[in-house]
Amino acid sequence: TQQTVGKIVKKFEKTGSVTDIVRPVHHRNARSAENIAAVSESVADDSNLSIPRRAQHLGLSYGSLWRILHLDLHFHPYKVQLTQELKPVDHGMRRKYADWVLEQQAVDGDFSTKIFFSDEAHFSLGGYVNKQNCRIWGNENPQVSQERPMHPGKVWCAFWSGGVIGPYFFENDEGITVTVNSQRYGRMITNFFWPEIEDIL
Repeated sequence: TQQTVGKIVKKFEKTGSVTDIVRPVHHRNARSAENIAAVSESVADDSNLSIPRRAQHLGLSYGSLWRILHLDLHFHPYKVQLTQELKPVDHGMRRKYADWVLEQQAVDGDFSTKIFFSDEAHFSLGGYVNKQNCRIWGNENPQVSQERPMHPGKVWCAFWSGGVIGPYFFENDEGITVTVNSQRYGRMITNFFWPEIEDIL
């Protein structure tokens, strides 16, 4: 009804939320044993909830909740770390490559200056974790990471002891960004990377 909608609008204007505010467990002492236990249970149920949201759910002020989290429970906000997804076979391949590099370095003392490290960057407009706004509360670092599956690169460059080669943008003839497949990557190596190396060397 119009009256119900009006109440919801007034509640939002007053509190910044449409959810009901839960009153504090103990009004006089926000850092009471009851409130500390309530906060501890809340974090155990959902460690990702922000301080403003958790304070609202528990009926505590931001400052009181912060003090309980830090001073009473000794909790800290930990960031989610973004990592590249690795398959079981990748560890063996990395070890094999490392051993090969050491062998080459033993034969040619300048070998390390001839290595090119390349990487691609993928720019997404959505579907990523904003780790600046994502915190996990706890008294120990949960070592939480979010694996990102390998995705097609859009921009490529290579690093070596002599500097940087690139960037190279994967685009079609109209300048539209395209996904990277083996054919496009091969063309980039043949038509861009090798000529750049020849100019350098």
